[in-house]
Amino acid sequence: MKFEHKKVEPNNIDFQSLVAELNSSLSQITQDSGESSFSLDAFDSLKDGCIVVYLNKSAVACGVFRYHQGDICELKRMYSNTSGAGTYLLEQLESYAIEKGYKNAVLSTRRVNLKAVNFYLRNAYAESDAYGKYVGVRRSICLSKALVTSQ
Repeated sequence: MKFEHKKVEPNNIDFQSLVAELNSSLSQITQDSGESSFSLDAFDSLKDGCIVVYLNKSAVACGVFRYHQGDICELKRMYSNTSGAGTYLLEQLESYAIEKGYKNAVLSTRRVNLKAVNFYLRNAYAESDAYGKYVGVRRSICLSKALVTSQ
């Protein structure tokens, strides 16, 4: 399969459509759409990035990274409805984050969302200390990865 991607703003119609699918999927898995964890208004195109992945001109995956602190970005709103698109998306998001100067990535997902947890573990993310609003929240798992290894 030949995936393509576009760097977009979060108000992009394809991104919005995929996020609606994500919200529905998360609601079924976790009883929470996750919408409260991402605000379009907080998106800063100087520091943040948003990608939509396409297969045969159809939007099949989306994701965002945003400034977290220092040289660390946080991955948000990751979703794929097509096999293989998630891995492609993650690779593109990580490359884009590196372009913007990030050296590490963090994220949080619900422990019950085993598909997501296992996806990130397969892609070299490791469980890490909880951060921000996830501190003390046992239903969440925080993961991190070095995007750039020290020379």
